[in-house]
Amino acid sequence: MHKAGEPEFVNKIVRGNEFGPKLVVSNKTGSRGSAAGRSHCELADLYLSAGRRARGLDEGVDLLKDWLPGFERAIASTANDCAVMSEIGVYQMPMIFGEELKFDNSGIATRLLPAGIETLVAVEADVSRKEAPSLQIFDLEGRTVHKCHIASLSDQLAFDVLMYGTREKELANSLPGPFFSFLSETLKPAGQLPAQDFSQLGVSENLDACLLNQGKSRYERLKKMGRSEAWTIDRQVVPHVLRYFSELRQPLTVCVPSTTCMQLKSGRLDDVIRHGDLIELTAESNRTFFDPAAIGEFWIVRSRHSLSLECYSKSGTCVLVFVQDRPAESLFNQSWMEILKSLNPATRANRLKTGNRT
Repeated sequence: MHKAGEPEFVNKIVRGNEFGPKLVVSNKTGSRGSAAGRSHCELADLYLSAGRRARGLDEGVDLLKDWLPGFERAIASTANDCAVMSEIGVYQMPMIFGEELKFDNSGIATRLLPAGIETLVAVEADVSRKEAPSLQIFDLEGRTVHKCHIASLSDQLAFDVLMYGTREKELANSLPGPFFSFLSETLKPAGQLPAQDFSQLGVSENLDACLLNQGKSRYERLKKMGRSEAWTIDRQVVPHVLRYFSELRQPLTVCVPSTTCMQLKSGRLDDVIRHGDLIELTAESNRTFFDPAAIGEFWIVRSRHSLSLECYSKSGTCVLVFVQDRPAESLFNQSWMEILKSLNPATRANRLKTGNRT
């Protein structure tokens, strides 16, 4: 519901509608997850949009680290084929692939894979759609992987510097030619899947493996691991697991990875709600939606530093991760095991009803 004094676009974006995807896997040309030609991608659409200015920004990842934490209030959204996360608040310092995890639940947390970024673009507000001005990250296929919408009038001046400053390159307003990276001057470590078993890795390395190559290489290796380290669970169990974590107030980190950006939220789930085919997770000002039917497999992965529930699409990409990073403490590890053992998907499935809480 729209609150008095709050910009109208806030409610629209935080509910996950700004990206506009149906949270199902689609093979239609130009849709998320398909092998789309670059003439049918979102970056091309931005090139061709009439009456709306956009500028490519040279500084790339360095600019994100300098500017994002300075915005007084922003709306951050990250989406993939099966899930979308949106949060209103203040950005924490963006983390880069390979760095240690350094974030808490006090703000918007992101982790970037510079090698997968095609360009960073500042986009004017769209009054007709009630869409605020934004910074948008595009991957190498020209898809939008992360959006930062300006939600405070006090940040408008800072955004205008990015949008209309003299150092930025303006996107062509004609038919798009060959795409090139505006971030060519930024060092882009490509990264590689760690050689050691996932069970020996820390939380940072495991999450990076979920982000690298959209988690496809990690998924293939999971299928070869022993059942004591990684195993699958029935999709009908998952909403109940999350519901129990919410009721027990267990700490949990929720991660939504895209091709080159992962958005994270740590803390405790306030609620788990069913909306038709979608599951909504609420945590303070954060909302995460996902479609269990669009997810191919759900994996439990155990390591000495963490225990995670990882969700993979039908094409083998990682689309959603839940991590508990203190399994050494018996209370947390015991809770995981008790929850998983106590749930019988055949007898519990009837509890899931459209419009009701799980």
